[in-house]
Amino acid sequence: MTHNPKTKYSHAINKNKTKKVDDLKMRNTKTKFLNFLRNPMVMKVAAFSFALLFLATSHTYAAADAGMDKFDTIIDVVAKWLGRIGLVVAFFGAGQLALGFKQDDADGKVRGMKTLAAGFMLFGITESLSLFGLK
Repeated sequence: MTHNPKTKYSHAINKNKTKKVDDLKMRNTKTKFLNFLRNPMVMKVAAFSFALLFLATSHTYAAADAGMDKFDTIIDVVAKWLGRIGLVVAFFGAGQLALGFKQDDADGKVRGMKTLAAGFMLFGITESLSLFGLK
């Protein structure tokens, strides 16, 4: 059996060629990206975007708007009543759940659990208005 020296190192040579091709592709990609950034219109748009970003995020929160006090009182009243309604719905769901257990009705149990969960979720959302910045 004869040994061919070209086949012994052909894998290393192909690997080296692949690496050179990958390096060339990476250089071309970098060059295209840098040429894109050198475009004056791109730089103007980027500068304008950064300026808007910094101007939009630097609010002063010291002064309250004129109509916000009335709006806050309306939100407080609505939230209070929605929380109460949520507790009533939860109570109704607990009743449905109890009747579902009493009658051994799977559909009644599921409906009762869903109604109970919906009532408590409504109550929980109205109690957590401070998380949304409304209280």
